[in-house]
Amino acid sequence: MLFSIMHLIHILFVILWIGGLGFVTMMVFPVIFKTPEPLQKVLLFQRIEHRFAKLAKTYNAIVGASGIVMLIETGWHRALFTKAGIPLTFMVLVWVFWAVMLFGLEPLVIKKMLDNMMKRGEEMDIDSIFARMNRMHWALLVLSLLASAAGALTAHGPALF
Repeated sequence: MLFSIMHLIHILFVILWIGGLGFVTMMVFPVIFKTPEPLQKVLLFQRIEHRFAKLAKTYNAIVGASGIVMLIETGWHRALFTKAGIPLTFMVLVWVFWAVMLFGLEPLVIKKMLDNMMKRGEEMDIDSIFARMNRMHWALLVLSLLASAAGALTAHGPALF
């Protein structure tokens, strides 16, 4: 019973989290690219991304907690870092990556990107910054969808592999 509840919570919050990432990647960035004024682009992105960032942290924490409970409840934690548990391990590593990004590394990465531009004497080309961020979002979306696929494949146990 506990597993079923955690599994349902886990799936619903993965959908919210990765769906939000997909929305930002596929809907927000194209709108930003078509917005003519640089200041409007920045303000639009900040309003949406800052709101979603708070939600993404919550979703990440709930997905992690429910995932840990499921791993322990089923004993699947023993499959981590084994050949049979490769998809499960991949999913956990992607979650850890996201947790590190959301809870501290993301602001540092963006700051470093901006600092590097300043050191090279580049102007603050907003379109270039958003293009880089969009490429990063696409890469993270693909990675997250692959982790979701790994989760779907292991939903009945890592012994499938």
